[in-house]
Amino acid sequence: MPRTPLKWCMVCVALLAAGPIFGAQVAEPLTSCPPPPTGAAASSPLIYVDSDHAVATPDRTSTFTGNVTLRRGNLCIGADKLTYDRQNNRVHAEGHITLRNDSGDIINTPILNYNLAKESGYTTAARFHLAQNGARGSAKDIRIASNSQLQLEDVHYTTCPPGNEDWVLSGSNLDLNKATSVGTAHNVVLRFMHVPILYVPYFSFPLTDKRKSGFLVPSFGNSTTLGTFVSVPYYLNLAPNYDLTITPEFMSKRGVQLRNQFRYLGQGYSGAAELEYLPHDQTTGTDRAAAFLNHYQTFSPYWSASANLGWVSDQSYFTDLDQGTTYATQTYLPRQLQLTYGGPIWQFGGMLSGYQNLDPTIPTVDQPYKQLPELWLSAASPSPSNSLRLQLRGEWDYFQRSDSIIGQRLDIRPGISLPLRNSYAYFIPKAEMRYTGYELSGNGVAPPADPTPQRTLPTYSLDTGLEFDRRLSIDHTSYTQTLEPRLFYLYVPYRNQNALPLFDTGTPDFSFDNLFRSNRFVGADRVGDADRFILAVTSRFLETDTGIQRLRVSVGRIVNIRQPLIVLPPPFASSSAAASANSVAVVRARLTQDWYLRTGLQWDSHGATNQQGDFLVQYHPNSDSILNVGYRYSRGQELQSDISAQWPLSSHWTGLARWNYSQFDHRTLQGYFGLQYRSCCWAIRIVKQHLILATGISDNAVVFELQLTGLGKLGTPVQSPLQQGQFIFQ
Repeated sequence: MPRTPLKWCMVCVALLAAGPIFGAQVAEPLTSCPPPPTGAAASSPLIYVDSDHAVATPDRTSTFTGNVTLRRGNLCIGADKLTYDRQNNRVHAEGHITLRNDSGDIINTPILNYNLAKESGYTTAARFHLAQNGARGSAKDIRIASNSQLQLEDVHYTTCPPGNEDWVLSGSNLDLNKATSVGTAHNVVLRFMHVPILYVPYFSFPLTDKRKSGFLVPSFGNSTTLGTFVSVPYYLNLAPNYDLTITPEFMSKRGVQLRNQFRYLGQGYSGAAELEYLPHDQTTGTDRAAAFLNHYQTFSPYWSASANLGWVSDQSYFTDLDQGTTYATQTYLPRQLQLTYGGPIWQFGGMLSGYQNLDPTIPTVDQPYKQLPELWLSAASPSPSNSLRLQLRGEWDYFQRSDSIIGQRLDIRPGISLPLRNSYAYFIPKAEMRYTGYELSGNGVAPPADPTPQRTLPTYSLDTGLEFDRRLSIDHTSYTQTLEPRLFYLYVPYRNQNALPLFDTGTPDFSFDNLFRSNRFVGADRVGDADRFILAVTSRFLETDTGIQRLRVSVGRIVNIRQPLIVLPPPFASSSAAASANSVAVVRARLTQDWYLRTGLQWDSHGATNQQGDFLVQYHPNSDSILNVGYRYSRGQELQSDISAQWPLSSHWTGLARWNYSQFDHRTLQGYFGLQYRSCCWAIRIVKQHLILATGISDNAVVFELQLTGLGKLGTPVQSPLQQGQFIFQ
């Protein structure tokens, strides 16, 4: 039957006093508000009541009994008996009570006192369900401070569905503030599978994914170099655009370390600063520390700057204390400051580049030079299609290193080209003149015989190719196949360059893309002489309807008219076996929706020997399943197999594993095996891992990760095979 709005006019009072004018409703627990009357707004101040019986006192109270439902806007109260105080706008309810507030939260209780004007109230022996994050629980008392804040006494709280209490947080009191999306509790006991695993006197957690201040869930584990470790991070949400995380960590073999990370984000800039300190390492007996800064700044559409600075107190810092970081397997810690300008014609940049050596076994003379500073300038003329194009590249560096020849280098490369293109062909002749000059001195060593050596060399190249395509059908699927032959000719005359220093020169990796370089060396100290052709061809298979590239095959070969004479002396010469290769083949294939293939091969066509190769096949049927099988080979230097997988074993269990083995060194470089269980409201992962650090030391660790939905995570897992096997299809 229709509901009656309580406007508390005399007519309404008379109707209420007349007796049971409301129709009966189904007597079942209320889980949602009934539909509002036609035309009524969610924020309407009118009150609607349904019940079996009603007794009203003019201008004072009204009492409703039997299947009572009171509604005002989105607020809904269901009870066996409800008394409404019109003068104070209060409700007192008894019996089987269900309250659903404007936020969608549901409270079941036998007694409720509620102030409709202030949207506040009080309940006893209540059960609750929160709409914001799906949490539920029970409490001895609940104080409804406002429509967005609940204060609970003697509370049990979980995000597991009804009938499941795999994890429960209990506390003497709990404050759920939906306005700030933060829950705070005192005297907290966290039970997992009915076993207490954590007690803290104070605990806070997010009700949503919004950032908030408070303790994060601790992490713990065990490793060879740290022993048993426990860390308790505290997160400070200082402002919407910056925050701070303070993490004390106890390590049974080292002591207590304090880590701080400050992150910031602003209009045109972002970055992070980190500081770590370990007083009196119990293993080394020394104080140990580290500091890092990563900053990026945009001043205008053309100007930008960046900083990447790092410092550690000793060379073994990462291998001893931070095995999980990328630095644990690196030799140098970079330090760079950079300023760049990128306009439509001119580009300019400056950089200060240094490093900290992390390997004590590397002598100074084998370490890279510091560039203090490096300045570069480039420009290209705005040219219409199929017309002459002028370009200029220049670089000035000052190289610094102790016990070495040091000095400055100026490298200038003006050039001219004529790129001619149409829809099926291109023809690009290019000429470049390169001048390189030095001013040298000795830093702890005797100065060079010639302190101002110079070199001037021309470079001539011709890059031309064709692009054919045809339509074909394979297994009822339409494809476009391309055939892209390419011819690249390079001529650089020979100049004796033995008087020039070797500051930053090396040999790049031999690959298909590097076949078409104008200099077979990296850096300006050496320009390789050349009189060669590069013959290459690429073919692609593209799905006509989707544009998906199913297959790409590229083959290239260097044909020397005259054998090159410029070579690098040890230790600058490439130690890779691919340095003697002159042919390369690359295959990228997406065989089906789930199968991928990537392989490359480099060989010496004269001696008919394979110098280097790699192979990867991947099966990736869905977002949770992946299998990677890889193989890398470098003649006389490297022979590695790499197998990783992540696979569901059942509806809840997932296995993950990796085995990276060096047949050349006869040892496992990295390996782990783990199991993960995921239920509706929690997940657990246990991983046993083995890692060879940069120093060659083996580190073994057991990593534990526990994730409780709505609370947070424990631990830092190893990198997932899903990330390790990300297939890059080019």
